[in-house]
Amino acid sequence: MQDIYNELSSLIEKQKIKYNKDTLKQVCEYICLEYENKKRYSNITLLEHCVGVAKEVISMRLDENSIYAALLHEMIKLDESYDKSKIKNICGNEVVDMIETISKLSCLNYGSDENKNKEALRKMFLSVGKDIRTVVIKLIDRLYNMRNLKELSEIKYQENMAKESLYIYAPIAHRLGMSQVKSELEDLSFRVLYKEEYLKIKKEIDEKKKVREEYIKNRIDEINNALKKQKINATIYGRPKHFYSIYKKMQAKGCKAEDLFDLLAIRIIVDSIKDCYSALGIVHDMYKPLPGRFKDYIAVPKTNMYQSLHTTVFGEGARPFEIQIRTWDMHKVADYGIAAHFAYKEKKQRVDTDDEKLISLRKMLEIQKEVINDTNSMFNIKEELFGEEVFVYTPKGDIISLPKGSSIIDFAYMIHQKVAESMIGAKVNSKMVPLSTKLQNTDIVEIVTSKTSKGPSSDWLTYVKTTGAKNKIVSFIKRQNKDENIIKGKEIFEKELRNKKVNKDILQNTKKLDEVLKSFSFKTIDELYENIGFGSVNPKKVINKLKEDNKDVKNDKKINLENKSVRHVEESSIVNIKNIDNCLVKFSKCCSPIPGDDIIGYITYSNGVSIHRKDCKNLLSFSTVNRLIDASWKSKISAKFDAKLIVRANTSENLLSDIILKLKELKVVVKDISSKNNIDRETIVSLVITIPDNEFLQNVIKNLRKVDCVYDVKRDK
Repeated sequence: MQDIYNELSSLIEKQKIKYNKDTLKQVCEYICLEYENKKRYSNITLLEHCVGVAKEVISMRLDENSIYAALLHEMIKLDESYDKSKIKNICGNEVVDMIETISKLSCLNYGSDENKNKEALRKMFLSVGKDIRTVVIKLIDRLYNMRNLKELSEIKYQENMAKESLYIYAPIAHRLGMSQVKSELEDLSFRVLYKEEYLKIKKEIDEKKKVREEYIKNRIDEINNALKKQKINATIYGRPKHFYSIYKKMQAKGCKAEDLFDLLAIRIIVDSIKDCYSALGIVHDMYKPLPGRFKDYIAVPKTNMYQSLHTTVFGEGARPFEIQIRTWDMHKVADYGIAAHFAYKEKKQRVDTDDEKLISLRKMLEIQKEVINDTNSMFNIKEELFGEEVFVYTPKGDIISLPKGSSIIDFAYMIHQKVAESMIGAKVNSKMVPLSTKLQNTDIVEIVTSKTSKGPSSDWLTYVKTTGAKNKIVSFIKRQNKDENIIKGKEIFEKELRNKKVNKDILQNTKKLDEVLKSFSFKTIDELYENIGFGSVNPKKVINKLKEDNKDVKNDKKINLENKSVRHVEESSIVNIKNIDNCLVKFSKCCSPIPGDDIIGYITYSNGVSIHRKDCKNLLSFSTVNRLIDASWKSKISAKFDAKLIVRANTSENLLSDIILKLKELKVVVKDISSKNNIDRETIVSLVITIPDNEFLQNVIKNLRKVDCVYDVKRDK
């Protein structure tokens, strides 16, 4: 333990991160005790894995709570060892929240089912909204796993992990500006998924590696000497191109690796922005620049906070090579992205919403708010967040960032909703163009408005790219045609009632109608009619809900404590009632007591004594204390009892089969099982099992919590 503590504390102090030595020591003692001799699916121990992740977190200069969360993030999987209250006492509530969020992100799977991808992305967005540090730690955790992927014996498992890393984790790292993590994840995944292409590119690059290195070294010496003459302090080195990036460019251009301009690259790091542009001038004076290859990401940063000057020039022998110029601060942000931001935000749990460096994060959260209940929009969000962008200008010179393929309509809504709704035309680069025109980089866009504009039409939906614009157009059309949609919706609904042979009087039950409206998030029946008329609500679903609730109302009887007897055993033979022999005993269905539970009796008027658990909600709400009587279990009980369990887990393909296999392993009889998924990619499984007593039940609960993706198992009261 002491060696781990010494190593971590030394790294933390080297990075100048504020931390509590006693807390770190307690965490190290705790993980050494709990992770001891426990291995992951590979040959790496849990302790080695968590310490490795924590070291990466420290290198990115995240705060001390992030370090503790990294060290403890596997603890929740050790069901019998996960002591929430103990961790809370050592580190506080914030760390507990972080490790529980990281645990939920652990089942973020990529599959062929597009719906799963949408739900996975939704979970990621929600976690970003809660605490961005959990996403950073999860990305580092995945990177550490990918570095040790060769330890896995199953090729299929390796491929699944590589797909997740390439299509889910790497794009998220890119969006958060974490280029080092993104590039390494891509290369590690590329090596697994495209082994032949990887080896081919590696061979091409290795063949002329020495020649390239010599060429770059000579150019570095030339540039270094030129900058020193102008008294510009700079660090210059060759920048290796990542294999997956080379592969993508080869695919796009249909060329060999050696034909790419930026295969040879130099990075110049200077002390100030002024020095960046001075160095650029010197470089362009030394070498002829390649037309169309200069990009100024300092004046116009990428939305993931990246800033740098990019230029491609012709060197000796007219051989092109790329040069990147940036400051040290820009360099840190380029490598670590959002993670670098925490180095400047000590003692802050959340990043500032008005911080200009967090454009991409704000954009992510804004989109989340707009589509939180719209699963169908998730594919579009995926494109908006992870796709390419275009940068256009307003007539005043303000820069607007939009997803590639956006139209003038998207631009207008990005400016302001009122501008878009009063738009009658637009100019791009001073020329009138159709509203359907797709925008290109550096376009100057001017919106022409009029007070007499009729506003958006349904045709606009064909041309918009962004989810926010689509939602606002739909909302406007619904408002404009509200009366018409209400009349139309009422007609459609009443016709469907007749088709289903449902009496219109069903709508007269105010309480029942209010419950149905609430389930569809409507306040009045006119809102329901309006949405049916617009086409956003299916009347059949409403009618089914009405009929369902009607059935519930008919079957809903006031709780009667004395009518809760349902055991197919001789109840009186297994329970003692104080001072009463041979008493008629019935077990309550509302709390289903089993041997080992603390129980109490309730004297009924006609059915003897009804047995309840002492924590039964129905019993606690009953005010007649003088009808309660002490009850206890007899010492020897051979009967079997039913128990209801609620299992909560992250959605996965094999969840139900894994649960059933675990129960079979424990020799548990399953009387009933059902499951449902909610919008947060969570699966809720309801179980009815047959067990002898509470002790046996607790053992079942403990073992079910060990099932992959399961994070909570509770007895249903």
